[in-house]
Amino acid sequence: MMSIDLNSHKWAEFSLGDTELFDLHATLNGIDKNKLIHTTKKLHPYITRSDKNNGLDMFISKQKQQMNKGNVISIGLDTQTVFYQPYDFYTGQNIQILKTPVMNKEIAFFLIPLIKKQLETLSWGGNGATLGRLKKKRIMLPVDDHDEPDWKFMEYYIHMKTKQINNQIQLPHSNNITDKHSLLDADWGEFSLGDRKYFDILSGVRLTKKDMHEGSRPFVGATDGNNGITAWTSDVNSSLDENVLGVNYNGSVVENHYHPYEAIFSDDVKRIKLQIDHANKYHYLFLKTIILQQKEKYAYGYKFSATRMNAQKIMLPVKQGEPDWAFMEQFMRQKEQEVLQNSRTLFENL
Repeated sequence: MMSIDLNSHKWAEFSLGDTELFDLHATLNGIDKNKLIHTTKKLHPYITRSDKNNGLDMFISKQKQQMNKGNVISIGLDTQTVFYQPYDFYTGQNIQILKTPVMNKEIAFFLIPLIKKQLETLSWGGNGATLGRLKKKRIMLPVDDHDEPDWKFMEYYIHMKTKQINNQIQLPHSNNITDKHSLLDADWGEFSLGDRKYFDILSGVRLTKKDMHEGSRPFVGATDGNNGITAWTSDVNSSLDENVLGVNYNGSVVENHYHPYEAIFSDDVKRIKLQIDHANKYHYLFLKTIILQQKEKYAYGYKFSATRMNAQKIMLPVKQGEPDWAFMEQFMRQKEQEVLQNSRTLFENL
């Protein structure tokens, strides 16, 4: 059996501009988002320089421009983003494409951290990221007895590492679902977020970076990523809370995240606490989606302030005129079960 000890292999330096090993070129299209044409079903990946979702910004219609072939590595030079793209795709501006004659998912995953390390030396300004500068970068690769890149070892190494990780993952048990009704089966009623019978809206507390002390407690800010966590702190203040929905009134307005753990909250984030017995993550995740329906109404200049939040009307499933919390929980359990089942299928096919 081949060893996966990186130190047991001989390594050598290779240029990303070596055309015998790599094909590094600019994207075939580079379409600005405002020039996209949406006329058919949105089935095709649109890859940008984003560092989220594997660079996927959205799915788009077929365009007049030529698509990039999949099974390649996409590189956003100025944002230092590097991802494996298994499918054919379109891109935004300033995306580079890297291919090898032996490319597959495992080879790509071996190369990606090595490429990202080289991108760290490129930045905006005089040493800005360009295709020419990237081609001059050199990476270290394990080599075979002929001092050629040992692609078989790289593939085997990633395969075994993936297998090790998958063996450590324990998926949650199946949900106990007693009600399989859909949203179409529900009766709906209008409620105000300011109705203290059901909701309590609480403010966060201002805490600047210079006053913050590093620790292990999540600090929730007005962002749309990382479940709202922008820092980790040891500080405690009156916003300390858990089992609550953090709703941005500033920054990424209306974005909201469920926090089952103990955290403190920025003054740009309001907390909504359900005033019901045994409120759980399923209730909050249902409410999260309902609140997000209001996102288009608010923007940076029109903040989701406490006054507006209190006045905001939302629609909820009802039973005898009251919010049907039991239905909401069962519906979200169904949705979670679908995700878990898809995850199990994915891991079985790895």
